[in-house]
Amino acid sequence: MALKLKNILKLFATVCCWCALAPAAQANGIEQLLQQAIAISPEVAKAKAQMLVAQADLKISEAAWLPQASARLYNGVGNTKQSNPFANQRNANENVQNNSISLQQSIYNKPASIQIEQTQLSVQEAELRHAMAVQTAIQNWINKLMDYKQSKAALSLAEHKLQTALLQKEHVEQGEKNGENSALELANTETELALRHAELGQAQHAVGQRLWELSQLTGQEVAPAWIDGIEFNMPPALHTEKKLEQEVLLNNLSLKIQQLYKQAATLEINKANGQHHPTVKLVAQHSQSESESVSTLGNRVEQNMLAVQMDIPLFNGFATRAQTEKAAASLNQQHADFNKASAQVLRDTQAAHRQLNSAAHLWNAYTQANHAATQQQLAIETAIKHKLATPLDLAKAKEKLTELKMKKMEYLLAANKAFLVLQELTGVLNIESALGRLSKLE
Repeated sequence: MALKLKNILKLFATVCCWCALAPAAQANGIEQLLQQAIAISPEVAKAKAQMLVAQADLKISEAAWLPQASARLYNGVGNTKQSNPFANQRNANENVQNNSISLQQSIYNKPASIQIEQTQLSVQEAELRHAMAVQTAIQNWINKLMDYKQSKAALSLAEHKLQTALLQKEHVEQGEKNGENSALELANTETELALRHAELGQAQHAVGQRLWELSQLTGQEVAPAWIDGIEFNMPPALHTEKKLEQEVLLNNLSLKIQQLYKQAATLEINKANGQHHPTVKLVAQHSQSESESVSTLGNRVEQNMLAVQMDIPLFNGFATRAQTEKAAASLNQQHADFNKASAQVLRDTQAAHRQLNSAAHLWNAYTQANHAATQQQLAIETAIKHKLATPLDLAKAKEKLTELKMKKMEYLLAANKAFLVLQELTGVLNIESALGRLSKLE
């Protein structure tokens, strides 16, 4: 009975542990990790806050076109003096009370209308900057994943080099016993072995450091098992460089922001000129006033009014002209900034496109070299069966193949980095497109 109870408690503890670990196990998907990295990014959070501020500013600007209601209440003492040549003069102290409520509705206000358009542009800019922050977070996380994969390849090469050094030492020791090698050669192999041990330790530290950096970006500890089976795919062929440049000029997010700046500068000119325009309001008012003095009791006046109010600016000390000149100069500056940004974006596009083509060409070359090295390794394995080669020969072949695989991965990652840069420049980089660069090994 006690044994059964003990087994039941063990089972219960196992279920509880599984339930506690279930959320973490579900979060180990690459998409979930990438989404979490975006969610905790300070740049994304800042851009999101700026977007909320811009949306609130838009509501404030639009409020100028909503009806404005106000009430006024006062009660006090006044002094009234009447002077009329045909009547007796009267001077009296009065108790005065006045209550009124008014409702105003703007009908025409050009500066306020332009202010709404400018705020709408600010909202669009904030949304674009949020999208850029998300793209940056994706880029940073994928780049850290690439660094980890590259450090793992370096660790594999260090392990093979250590194995080769061990076999080399055994070979020299046997040769020294047979009189074929000297003590100096044995000392050299021992030095080589110590160096390989140091390289292995350095490679292991680099893997741990890259995994820690990836965990910091993700906001949780990333287990190696979650990402070791992930491999990068070779990017697909892109359009010609000319067509790619056209897509960049049309869809690049930073250039869209520069376009918004030009539109905002144009609106600023119109807003400055709009200060010459009259403002028109519809005003409805109801008021009650009452005064009482020694000679006048209960003098009450009630008034209802519906009117159109027009305010016409006449002269403001040439401020409008100065503001218009300033806005025109700002527009010229925005045109120059846009041209400068366009040229830089095109240069970045050309550099990334050429880097992609170069990396793809070298990747193909190392793919063929890997195939040849694999065939060589198979041949050595066959030769060992017939005692025509030694395990040291096989270890050297494996080391060479691992080194070629590492170089192949290096150019594969370089191609993917260039491809992601091009996706960012064309404004199409998102989680889905980033995950399209990855595949899970079976």
